[in-house]
Amino acid sequence: MQLGIDVGGTSIKGAVVDLGTGELAGAIRSEPTPETATPGDVVSAIGRIASAVGWSGPVGVALPGVIDGSLLRHAPNLSGAFEENGALACLRSQEGANAVLINDADAAGLAELTYGCAGLGSDGLTIVLTFGTGIGSALLHNGDLIANSELGGLVGSSGRFEEIASGRAISAEALTPVEWARRAQPFFDELEAMLNPSRWVVGGGLSENFDRFASSLDLSKPISVAHLGMHAGVVGAAVAARRVGDGSGAAVQ
Repeated sequence: MQLGIDVGGTSIKGAVVDLGTGELAGAIRSEPTPETATPGDVVSAIGRIASAVGWSGPVGVALPGVIDGSLLRHAPNLSGAFEENGALACLRSQEGANAVLINDADAAGLAELTYGCAGLGSDGLTIVLTFGTGIGSALLHNGDLIANSELGGLVGSSGRFEEIASGRAISAEALTPVEWARRAQPFFDELEAMLNPSRWVVGGGLSENFDRFASSLDLSKPISVAHLGMHAGVVGAAVAARRVGDGSGAAVQ
């Protein structure tokens, strides 16, 4: 068993995960992400979730940004304090969150590699896209996770992918599947031209009803919903903590 936490721009959620099966061993606990969303705020929220589920010990934590040593880059939905040197120390400290850290989309990709469809990522490149407050990405190539891609930051003629086609954009602008696809299609086309993936996997909040949206896309390669759905980040964070514990954590910090 292992506690996994997924920190998002809207909410911070966590659950104890059965690492034998990848299933949640208890209910998801969730808190709204504080407006300030400083490292200290996140540590406090993680502490409350851990206390609520009766957990003590190391915690796997998925963060929405690029983990660069002691700081977090490209996390517009969290406080700018995360980009200061030493910002992540309180999350890693045993007196703080006692956390093993991983990018949130990488956590979803790691969960899919571990518990998803047989052979996922072993037949070339799989691109995992997580649609929530922003758009995260993970690259799975021949069974390995290539960490810290930020494909949601691609900019097209209409703006940044994650600003115009994220789950937040769909909700805020009440986009229909056709309207969303009109915005998203150029980015899928560009990624396909650049990276030639063998398949796509979609996670995050949009995975709950993605079939409605997928039907409006025109793709040459198959696209499917993450096996673990919107809980993939929580499960992947738990897996990351285990990998560090057993010495196999190449993509986690």
